[in-house]
Amino acid sequence: MSPQEAFIPDLDWIAVTRSVDESWLGPGPMLVNLRAWIERLARSGHKNLVAATYAAAIVAHQHWNTWLAGDPIIARQALLDSQPPTEQLEAVARWLDSPTSEHKALALATIDLTKQLHWFHEEYSDVWFEEPGMWAIESSEYCVLTLAGDPYSGLSVEEHATISVCCALNSFRKSVDDDIRDSLRIVVDAIRRQFQGE
Repeated sequence: MSPQEAFIPDLDWIAVTRSVDESWLGPGPMLVNLRAWIERLARSGHKNLVAATYAAAIVAHQHWNTWLAGDPIIARQALLDSQPPTEQLEAVARWLDSPTSEHKALALATIDLTKQLHWFHEEYSDVWFEEPGMWAIESSEYCVLTLAGDPYSGLSVEEHATISVCCALNSFRKSVDDDIRDSLRIVVDAIRRQFQGE
């Protein structure tokens, strides 16, 4: 097994679920091995962790593009004071190519750090699956926070990474009853392509 293959989670293993508990944000089911995989990536290096969330956010990004093309006014309003996912992911890509403190700061500057409510919060549960572009926004923002951290939050970069990947997964779901494996396959394949340099 190549070093890169060790970063790609086995689909059957990552797809193990249980019912949602109070520590799980957003629509269930809870992926019980997701956090273990994220922590393994983090131990292998911060760049690997960022690369995985970048791949997940990039594949979810198509939903932002669709939303922006179909309803540009509402899509842009949903950003609040953040930059669009396209610009956020470009900033992360620059850091992945050249991981400097300057590129890290430029990436963080694309995020509205004053945002209090997020799409995965229960307040939005009635509309979670109405606009996949919102999940794409959250996945991109949390990808940036996986890179740069949030100076106003107690969350670790591993927790930011978990949220980023979950938001990417949810962007491909139509309801809480959707088989999570379908979304996982799309996201895991994107992560595989990222680490294999395709």
